[in-house]
Amino acid sequence: MTNKENQNIPKVPKGKIAVLFSLLLQFVPLYALWLVLSEHYQPFYLISGALICGFIVFFNHEMFADFLPTDRNSMLTMQSAFRTAFNLMKYLPWLVFQIIRDNLLVAYLVIHPKMPIDPRLLSFKTGYHRSASQVILANSITLSPGTMTILLENNHYLIHALIPSSCDNLTSGETQARVAKIFNEAPEKAPKSVCGYTFEEVE
Repeated sequence: MTNKENQNIPKVPKGKIAVLFSLLLQFVPLYALWLVLSEHYQPFYLISGALICGFIVFFNHEMFADFLPTDRNSMLTMQSAFRTAFNLMKYLPWLVFQIIRDNLLVAYLVIHPKMPIDPRLLSFKTGYHRSASQVILANSITLSPGTMTILLENNHYLIHALIPSSCDNLTSGETQARVAKIFNEAPEKAPKSVCGYTFEEVE
């Protein structure tokens, strides 16, 4: 790994305020998830959930350093946190719409008498500096019916698609650009993608 790449890897914030802010950003969504899934709001469950979530965050906060909403200089600020949260809230409705649309498309392919599927492999690379961006993109692709990430290595993606049109947002770079905005990555352009039927064709 080069020195330039090392500079782009987010680090755990230093200083008491930065560390507390970092822990809070990790604790709040985890505790919120606990409350939603437990569906019990008596004092015992509230306190137990808070203690367990606090324990998890305390011993694993360094593992989540790459998911902290830092800016491009790896600085964790209120501005960078709100920017990331805002961009994430913009991305999720768009992703949900893609999932619903692709569900309808796959349903059509399945019930069609001729089942007009045309499986393909798609290969492309991104310029993300954060593994968090890479993981979000890979999971977004898999969550959308009709496409699945079968390989992610060093920003290189290998995607399986039921039909070529399922990858239109990937070949155009729209999905990559939307994910890049979440963590304030450099803007993504349409990637140089390779489409084929075999692994040899897309290598």
